[in-house]
Amino acid sequence: MKLPTLVIALAVAFCLASPLAPLAPLVPPSTRGEVVHSLSLPGVQFHRVNPMPSVSTGKKVEHHMELVRVPDQENTKRHRSATSHLGQVQRDHGGFGYENVTVVNAYAAEYAVEASFNGIPMKVVVDSGSADTWLLGSGFICKDWLNKTQPVAVCSFGPSFPGNVSGKPIPNQHFAIQYGDGEAVSGRMTYLDVEFAGITVEQQEMALATQGIWQGNNVTSGVLGLAYPSLTSAYWGNDLGDHSQYNSAPYEPLFTRMVSDGLIEAVWVIAMDRNSTTGLISMGGMPPVDISASHVATAHLLIANLIGKDITASQPSFYTIVPDGFLFGQSTWTDEYPCVIDTGTTLTYLPKDLADAVNAAFDPPATYMWEYGSYFTACDAIPPQFAVIIGGSDFIINPQDMLNEHAVDTETGLCQTGISSGGSGPFILGMTFLTNVVVAMNIQQATIEFYSREFY
Repeated sequence: MKLPTLVIALAVAFCLASPLAPLAPLVPPSTRGEVVHSLSLPGVQFHRVNPMPSVSTGKKVEHHMELVRVPDQENTKRHRSATSHLGQVQRDHGGFGYENVTVVNAYAAEYAVEASFNGIPMKVVVDSGSADTWLLGSGFICKDWLNKTQPVAVCSFGPSFPGNVSGKPIPNQHFAIQYGDGEAVSGRMTYLDVEFAGITVEQQEMALATQGIWQGNNVTSGVLGLAYPSLTSAYWGNDLGDHSQYNSAPYEPLFTRMVSDGLIEAVWVIAMDRNSTTGLISMGGMPPVDISASHVATAHLLIANLIGKDITASQPSFYTIVPDGFLFGQSTWTDEYPCVIDTGTTLTYLPKDLADAVNAAFDPPATYMWEYGSYFTACDAIPPQFAVIIGGSDFIINPQDMLNEHAVDTETGLCQTGISSGGSGPFILGMTFLTNVVVAMNIQQATIEFYSREFY
């Protein structure tokens, strides 16, 4: 999710809609709580999620703000998405996949927002695949891949947090997170007042990073995680190197605090735009995006129990669903594949046989390039029609997202496709899918709602 060279954050006005639309009618799942054995994968089991007890605020609170798409720098590896967590779990339990998750050129992008911390505006990456909110602290020690200290500019952050914390660091707690096969940051847990999308959470527990290995975009200064508390990365003890799961100190991250404090309904919604434009994110309801012609589907939310991270056995972690199937060309795949909804992953990662078949259906066919962990074909290739089937509805991926003419391998002149292999799973519906839908994470009802918007 980041890197060094000139990075330009382009902000173009989002196409506003008619008045705020209500969320789709909710269909409660009929069975909940039990393990879905048929979906178990190396290192992961799946449970159905129970709805939350009612925590209604008694009022309609719908705050939204712009997302800004920030391109990565050239030839960048991205390790900060759900692929990092899932890839490690796979490999630890005999699975395979996400070994070399790489994205290239302008196709590698992050979506950033400007949130305020103790009244100071800072740009941070929005990530549904992680839970922690953290900022670059002053005096940050930048490390290289061999753990040697480098000039802080090498880590390519935006500005460090210049203000004062609300109090002293939280006693006997530290923060440490590793985003896959290298990038990692650690620091101290503290409290800051955080304002995001017009909502202020006082004394929010979060982290200030003091050291780490990072490949930034020279724009953003941290991450704002929107996943569940089970994925938080605070630990007991003052030793930054001691962060086993047995020392884990889970806490309520930002979105959870907004809900538990009664500031919003238990839902957040994201509408991501393609082509380096802006999108919208809304806390508590639907943002002003036109869904009047959309078809709508609801999927049940699953707990992804990551073996070796005990807390995820009983609490949700990633936003995981099981699509009805996948449609491409004249073929339909209806096997059950668990898929994580992840705003921090560029591509859509599917089972290898399916990814191979979809990429073979390009004209001319796409071939897998290991050095990028993705498929490439001629830049004027014709993509097959491809759709994710959810709730009986086909959510078509726009051809612009199936093949990106800007993601070019310099040696072959070929362009990257939007579909890749997710190894042994769980699989990921990333930006190539998410730019074609509005997604409502309805934690209250334990569902995720999808509204089509592929052509805009």
